[in-house]
Amino acid sequence: MKFLEENLLDHLQRPEFADLFSALSPRAYSKGAYLSQPGHGENLIFIMASGRVRVYLGYEEKEFNLGILTKGDIYSTHTRTFVQALEDIEILVTDVATFRRNMVKDPEVTAAMVRVLGNILKTSFSIIDGLVFKDANSRLVALLAGEARKHGVESEAGIKVSTHLSVEQLARLVGSSRQTVSTLLGDLVRAGLLVRSGRGIFIIPDLLLLESVGGVEHS
Repeated sequence: MKFLEENLLDHLQRPEFADLFSALSPRAYSKGAYLSQPGHGENLIFIMASGRVRVYLGYEEKEFNLGILTKGDIYSTHTRTFVQALEDIEILVTDVATFRRNMVKDPEVTAAMVRVLGNILKTSFSIIDGLVFKDANSRLVALLAGEARKHGVESEAGIKVSTHLSVEQLARLVGSSRQTVSTLLGDLVRAGLLVRSGRGIFIIPDLLLLESVGGVEHS
């Protein structure tokens, strides 16, 4: 569920980007804390140093998750999204003006920010499409299949997918209840389409079959 394939921290620690890296200050947040909320907080740019946060939209009592930020991902607090720590985390942060001054010296950082925002926009359209045209089972299968194709690890038993998310967190990502997602996961396991291998870790024996059952289409 990473937004970036590369680790931006590794990039910024190169000697030629010392000025930008030195402008970043560490901050720590406890599990459940909000880094930002719509209409509140500072106007900051941050890079994930450790842990995971979720980015989501809230409307009345519903939540629509846009994704998970992990180490090396970059994001801004000046959006209409909620950004909440899924565990104890540390970020590297600077104000937007300082970031903008240094950003012009490093086009790779600019490109990384554009990719993050582009992925969030793509996810937003996927959420709308899923909520309108797909049921919870299809959304869950699409999530697991997408993770398998992007970050899955081949094994003798199938493709290993490590989400490291609880059932409740998975439910939030697919816009459903914990009970419904727990039942759907159980159904997939009993059908032989999924094997549980730990908390938030699954083995997919036949990815194409799983996608077929879930109605996953490839563009």
